[in-house]
Amino acid sequence: MKIQITPGKIITTLLLTGFAACVALADTEFIKPVIGRGSSSCGGTYYAYAKITNSTGSAWITPPTNTITTGIFSTTNQNGSVMVTRKKDLVTWCSTNSVTFPATNSTSYQMTAYITQSNSIPTNGINLNIVWQ
Repeated sequence: MKIQITPGKIITTLLLTGFAACVALADTEFIKPVIGRGSSSCGGTYYAYAKITNSTGSAWITPPTNTITTGIFSTTNQNGSVMVTRKKDLVTWCSTNSVTFPATNSTSYQMTAYITQSNSIPTNGINLNIVWQ
């Protein structure tokens, strides 16, 4: 299966093999980071952060209604970490630049990118990517 991420668009890739079907949805948002020093459980000290929000402005994102088993959250910023928090039990996953986590459309997720180097804060914004598969 090929997954193509295009800024600002949702891309759906469908692969049919016999009776099996697999659907992936992707979204990229260009977000201006909030500047301010803090600390997170993922990556320690940060100097700015950015969160994906839904259409109502909430930071809690519910995957699409298709059958979903995995989420992949990533950023184009090379100087930081990404963290995903599951709403129902506040379990978190984090890594540098990209994290894969188990997902279901019966709960919501919060996705945050942290910029951990004070001299590399993008002033215009950063791309945050989410792929649901």
